[in-house]
Amino acid sequence: MTMTQTSREALLSRWIKPSSDDEKIQQDRAQRMVIDAVRAHAPLKSASLSVFAKGSYPNNTNVRRDSDVDIAVQSSVCQYYHYMPGRAPAQRAGSPYQGEWTPARLRTEVKQALVDAFGASSVTSGKIALTVSAVAGSRPSVDVVPSFDYVLYSDPQRIGKREGSCVFPQNQAMYIVNWPSQQLVNGRAKNTATGGRYKNFARALKSAENELVKNGIITDLPSYFMECLAWNVADDTLRTGNDLSTGFRATLYELWNALDTDDTSDWTEPNDIKYLFRPGQSWTQAQAKRLILETWKYLDY
Repeated sequence: MTMTQTSREALLSRWIKPSSDDEKIQQDRAQRMVIDAVRAHAPLKSASLSVFAKGSYPNNTNVRRDSDVDIAVQSSVCQYYHYMPGRAPAQRAGSPYQGEWTPARLRTEVKQALVDAFGASSVTSGKIALTVSAVAGSRPSVDVVPSFDYVLYSDPQRIGKREGSCVFPQNQAMYIVNWPSQQLVNGRAKNTATGGRYKNFARALKSAENELVKNGIITDLPSYFMECLAWNVADDTLRTGNDLSTGFRATLYELWNALDTDDTSDWTEPNDIKYLFRPGQSWTQAQAKRLILETWKYLDY
């Protein structure tokens, strides 16, 4: 089926829409309910917790009818850290944490807090997140992630540092490091620099992925991956043209050229710390190429 410029522009106008006002109300309600649940659970009072939203909800890259919420429940009672390569001191400071707040204990108590507030049938435990199920018309599903403070030092004196979160997948000793505050700050700056095109086209890619998955053309990809791809598009490219169709075509074209020529070694996530295509990621460059190609074909460019 041939897609005209007018129909393509209309489709993209729908694809870039963020969560509706009603969805935002429900997202805010879900966040408040999780905060209240954690505060009401007495054993967690000694864990020095901060509870905050992360991911597409605070970054305003959610698309309509795809409005789940990610909440970190982060403990500062102990701090996990590393030094950048070649920057560690000969003698490391500090000693291993010996207190009660192990990753397993934190996860157990956070889960109990959610069960107390929402009911056992509403809480499921995944490899990383504890998921509170959605209630139609009231709240979206919520992924609650127990985590700890993490610091990456850039010098032996611990003067330069980057602060993030570390998450322990269930029954694993190794942790995953996330950088939610950097993602938030960098995303806002790039969105301002591109006149809103960065987040618009991140949503467009997410909407395209939703449509392609629904039609059985590609397999499901993490929503964050599409935001990562948009992050690596040059600001000037995102600003191309006065209409959405022209700008999105230029965005897909730049992504394809880089992916097809393996010119992605310096691509990062929006936090600008983690490399996008390195071992341990839950996506591949081949999946990105397929997404971009099928989106191009779907839009009949």
